Amino acid sequence: MAYVGELASGLAHEIRNPLSSMNMNLQLLAEDLKAPTPPSHAELLDRVRTIQREVRRLSDILDDFLRFARKPELALAEEDISVVVDEVLEFMSPQSLMSHIRLFKNYEPDIPPCRVDRDALKQALLNVLLNAEEAMPEGGDLIVSIARGKGFVRVDVTDTGGGITPEVLEHMFDAYYSTKRNGSGLGLPTSKRIMEEHGGRMNVESEPGKGTRVSIFVPIADK
Repeated sequence: MAYVGELASGLAHEIRNPLSSMNMNLQLLAEDLKAPTPPSHAELLDRVRTIQREVRRLSDILDDFLRFARKPELALAEEDISVVVDEVLEFMSPQSLMSHIRLFKNYEPDIPPCRVDRDALKQALLNVLLNAEEAMPEGGDLIVSIARGKGFVRVDVTDTGGGITPEVLEHMFDAYYSTKRNGSGLGLPTSKRIMEEHGGRMNVESEPGKGTRVSIFVPIADK
């Protein structure tokens, strides 16, 4: 119950700003329409577009919350993790090129199949990779490694960004905790939950000035 309360408090905090913006713009719009000399069509349209933008923001906040809060219904199948990772990297490659990010891959041969929900795993990976790219606004190197461990396949995503302080690192998986201005604070917590539902786990290692490494541990499929 304490965690539910914390989650609800975080959601209330996230929706307060767009609601306040919508309320203010609606009040101004009402005053404009009642004025003896209403503003120009372009000015009125600008207020309407601001309200529409905040509505979309609210919708995104609620979608992120529902995606995080509901228990994933996994459709498990044996998958080649290397192929799944490559598909996510291919999806991200245009943005990576525009952001001057160089991709390096280091995959061990003969990686055994894992029993995963392909779409859910892609979502978890995408959240991690987006965080890595956002940590390098001036460009940098993104290194993705895949290796076999005892009973699991390990996927490491390493960036050459500015790194994370110990104080921030301590809260990386807390819902609604974000150091980004427009971050939802649910990306990494959602990824962590997806991996835990698979029987896997995630961890983050970082040092200021030396980049960050996020590791995803995916259980190997039982024979």
